[in-house]
Amino acid sequence: MLKALELTGFKSFAEKTRFEFPAGITVVVGPNGSGKSNIVDAVKWVLGTSSAKSLRGKEMTDVIFKCPTGSTRREVNVAEATIIFDNTNDILPLDSAEVRVTRRVYRSGEGEYLINDEPCRLKDIKTLIRGTGIGADAYSIIEQGKVARMLEASAKDRRQIFEEAAGISRFKAKKIEALRRLGRVDQNLTRLSDIVEEVEGRLKAVRNQATKARRYKEFTDRLQQLRTQIGMVQWRQLSKQLKSFDEDIERFSAELSEYHQQQDQGNQSLQLLESENESLTQQAQRHEELASDNREQIAQHVTTNEQQTQRLNETMARIARLRIQLATAAHGADGVEGRMADTQQTLQASEAQHKSTLRSLGTLDNDSTDIKQQLSDARRQTEVSRQHQSDIAQHIAQAQSAYQTLESKSSQLREQFDNIEQTIADTATSAATIQNDLLNLQNIEEALGHRIHDLEAEEETLRRESLQQKQLLTRRQQNLTQLNERLTAKRERESILAELEQQREGVNGAVSQLLREADEGAHKDLGIIGLVADLVQSEYDTARLIDIALGDRAQLVVTSNDQLLAQISNGTILLKTRLGVINFQTLAATETQIDISDTPGVIGRLDQAVQIDSAYSNLLSVLLSNTWIVDDLTTAHSLAKRYLGRLRLITPHAELVDCNGAVCVGPPDNCTGLVSRRMELSGLQQDIYVLTAQIKDHRAELTRIENNQSTLTAKLDDTVAQLNSERHSILKHHITTEGYQAQLTHLADEGFELDGQRHSLQAQLQANKTSLTRQNTALVDLQTTHNQHIVTVQESQQTAQILDKEHQTILNKITDLRITLGKTEQQCTALQTQLDQFAFDHEERKSICHEQTDLLRETTTNAMQSRMHILSGTSALAELYLTKDQHRTFNQELRQQVAECEQQRRQIANALASTQSAMESITKEKHDRELNSRELRLERRALQDRLREDYGIEIANLHVENETDAEIEQREQVEEEIATLRSKINNIGAVNMEALGELNDLESRFDVLSAQFNDLTKAKETLERIIQRINADSRRLFLETLEQIRINFQALYRQTFGGGQADIVLEEGVDVLEAGVEIITSPPGKPLINISLLSGGEKALTAVSLLLAIFQFRPSPFCILDEVDAPFDEANIGRFINVLKGFLDWSRFVIVTHSKKTMTAADTLYGVTMQESGVSKQVSVRFEDVAADGSISLDDTHVSKAA
Repeated sequence: MLKALELTGFKSFAEKTRFEFPAGITVVVGPNGSGKSNIVDAVKWVLGTSSAKSLRGKEMTDVIFKCPTGSTRREVNVAEATIIFDNTNDILPLDSAEVRVTRRVYRSGEGEYLINDEPCRLKDIKTLIRGTGIGADAYSIIEQGKVARMLEASAKDRRQIFEEAAGISRFKAKKIEALRRLGRVDQNLTRLSDIVEEVEGRLKAVRNQATKARRYKEFTDRLQQLRTQIGMVQWRQLSKQLKSFDEDIERFSAELSEYHQQQDQGNQSLQLLESENESLTQQAQRHEELASDNREQIAQHVTTNEQQTQRLNETMARIARLRIQLATAAHGADGVEGRMADTQQTLQASEAQHKSTLRSLGTLDNDSTDIKQQLSDARRQTEVSRQHQSDIAQHIAQAQSAYQTLESKSSQLREQFDNIEQTIADTATSAATIQNDLLNLQNIEEALGHRIHDLEAEEETLRRESLQQKQLLTRRQQNLTQLNERLTAKRERESILAELEQQREGVNGAVSQLLREADEGAHKDLGIIGLVADLVQSEYDTARLIDIALGDRAQLVVTSNDQLLAQISNGTILLKTRLGVINFQTLAATETQIDISDTPGVIGRLDQAVQIDSAYSNLLSVLLSNTWIVDDLTTAHSLAKRYLGRLRLITPHAELVDCNGAVCVGPPDNCTGLVSRRMELSGLQQDIYVLTAQIKDHRAELTRIENNQSTLTAKLDDTVAQLNSERHSILKHHITTEGYQAQLTHLADEGFELDGQRHSLQAQLQANKTSLTRQNTALVDLQTTHNQHIVTVQESQQTAQILDKEHQTILNKITDLRITLGKTEQQCTALQTQLDQFAFDHEERKSICHEQTDLLRETTTNAMQSRMHILSGTSALAELYLTKDQHRTFNQELRQQVAECEQQRRQIANALASTQSAMESITKEKHDRELNSRELRLERRALQDRLREDYGIEIANLHVENETDAEIEQREQVEEEIATLRSKINNIGAVNMEALGELNDLESRFDVLSAQFNDLTKAKETLERIIQRINADSRRLFLETLEQIRINFQALYRQTFGGGQADIVLEEGVDVLEAGVEIITSPPGKPLINISLLSGGEKALTAVSLLLAIFQFRPSPFCILDEVDAPFDEANIGRFINVLKGFLDWSRFVIVTHSKKTMTAADTLYGVTMQESGVSKQVSVRFEDVAADGSISLDDTHVSKAA
């Protein structure tokens, strides 16, 4: 249902105005020229009216509010209208309770459509309202002029109203689109058929050429192989010889280098020897002078030393006499002192020996007493030990008997215990074996459990992956279908553009003829390059601007000389139409004088968005250097005024402001420009390549996904089989485990019983062992005690013997010590007397020695001084003699060195002469090798150049092996085969080698074209079936609709006219889909006549009845009636209103009228007036406020509801 209408800046509604349309009839009144009909125009405009004339304007921007002259209102730059639909009944296919449809237009001519404030296309709006009866030209909007046009329209034009009511307009649009596509398919089939035939004929010819070329290639390849083989052999031989020569040259160069080095060293040695010889001569002269001085100093020192020596001899003789005297005195004193010291030592030793003898004598007396006591004790102890030994021997015999009894019992118990132990061990072994088996089974069960868990997880994963693969396969198949559809569409477009490009569609006839002749090889000397449009490259969006900026200059023929113009001038080339020529060689690059790149609103210079070969850059500079791209027309106007006559400005919307101020606006021509067409073709070719690659990838991925699906299915089957097998295995192991556990329980009970017996025997063994140990211990103790007593007796006897011997020894020592003590007492007394006499003699001799020592010291000092003088002279003399010897030795060495230098100089000179002779010989041989090497290099280079020029082979880069004997023997056969191949190649004649590559291209192209031909054939069949189905559905719907409207029309006609008859008939003898619609009426009291013969009121009432009959068949959410009641009298208005009220249950009516009779039927009444000149305003009015001419009294206005 229509809910509201909002207007902003639309025609006379300067301010935002909202009209609410509640249920029932809404009436809009107002004086003529107040803007009532602008409401109807707004609805038509929003619903897609594209004709400015139908909106009572010259262009679409005329719907924008224009300020009246003298008005203080601000200029409005945009017009907007919004229709709001109540969609709670889902009349429109949108999931929204309220649908807003908006249209805007700007002063610049730009417009936009919106659905629920989201940008959309007009096509989207028409799709939204299609089939609802809503539309700019549908029966939901009935104007007075439309009533008259329907009555005056032809039968075929009148048919359109019935088609809209039948809802087949959408089928008709689809049919037209299908027919258009069918026509394109037919054209493409015809063109493709010709192309296929042409390619097939060319393919046959190229196959013959390719066969010939293939034979030629086989011969040439074999010839190349043989020549390369021979060349490699020659190269190998030459390289081998060259390598030998190079090695010789290198060896000679090394030898020469060594000889040069030796020669330089010899010359350096000669120079050094001469310098050294001269230095030695000078040194010899200096040393001769020093030797003379040295001889004079030696003579002086010899005389001085002789005098000092004589004085020293006299002093030494005196010292000798004094030393003899002192020695005699000192010897006497020393002898006394020595004897005195010896006597003193002897005295001390004697006294010490006397004291030691006294102490030893006392000690020996004490030891003798102790030994006597010990000897008596030892003899008594021996007797006691012998008695104890006899008692212990009896106890030992008794203990041994008891021990043997216990040991026999212990053996019996041990045997029984070992038997039980063996039984327990056997039981434990069996239990351990069973336990081990049970543990293994448990491990196996656990492993099987993990395996089953893993297999179940793997099964779940595989099922999930299989489902994902299936979903992915479905998505990829859908994507592949979409890509194939896109590829087919782009190939159709590319084929059309390629044909247009090939036929040079849109190019001047003379230009096209001239370029076609140039392509065929004519006019080679005219320097024809091509069209300007053929030389430029750009993005597709920029190409459209380039086409507009270049205009006819895009078809200028570019040449490199003036020969074309000369032949046109002299009549050699005749032109049927005009032709533009430009010589790029004579053009000079123009320097742009104006740079507006930093100006706001400027996008850039057009020639900077174009790519062209650098050779033709001047051409681009001349044609486009003063053309700039700006944001909009306003910026272009501003810059054009600022730089009048100096710039050409173009907007992204193809609006052009020329240098002379001329402005070109509006949509560009439908036909594509030369540059745009070529850029679009290039883009399509790239898209086709990308789509083809994507399709190939999708198909490969589909194959991979299908393989993965098969693999996953196989894996899933294997996993399920393994899972069932593992579950069966774990059941078997579980049964075996229970049997093992029962055996373990039985063995455990048996082991418990044996363990009790073992513990009993073990206790008996332990008790017996304890008794045995105790008895053994007692026996051992007795034996130990018996042995100890035996030892004690033996020790006591030995001790008594030892003590007896020691006592005798001590007595002997005591006797010897007493004799020694008497002797030491006498010796000490004699020594003390002798010591006193020696002390007196020593004092006298010591006094004499002191006197002699002082005299000797004085004489020795004098001798020392003389000796020092002699030593000093001798030392100096020795140094002088040494210096003399050094001079003599050094002079001999210098003479020897000079002789050696001379000998070395002669040897080096002889060696240099030999070296020079050897160098001359080697240089000659090296020169010979270099000449031979140069000749070989030239020969090898000629071989290399020949193979490079003939076959493009770099023989130096080939791997060359050593020549074998077989190759040497086959050399003559290879030469003969080369001659034979050359003869065959000459006999083949002219060969087209490009035929091989062309054959592959033609075969690929023929396959592609054949596939395209089949696709187009299938597409044609599909389109024909679609058209047949559309025709059948359209016929059925149209006839059903026409019959129902016919019944409604007859009833409404009788209701509105109060009787009479009317009928709707189709043209006879014409297809239902093309037949016109005739209306025949018979008003009350008149015969059956055509509608064109009725009066004005009857025509209007008949037309309204027909429209309402259509409306009754397919109601629209609303119906707008613009002054359709003007021709009616009050009686007819009453009948008209009564008819409308019958439709209020499913539709809303908006009536624009001047009739008060119509106003009485209004549920809502709006007034439109112009309180301000040129500005419409909505007001609420009462019925009594409206005058007969429609004018409204504005005093105390309010909304009035009809009773």
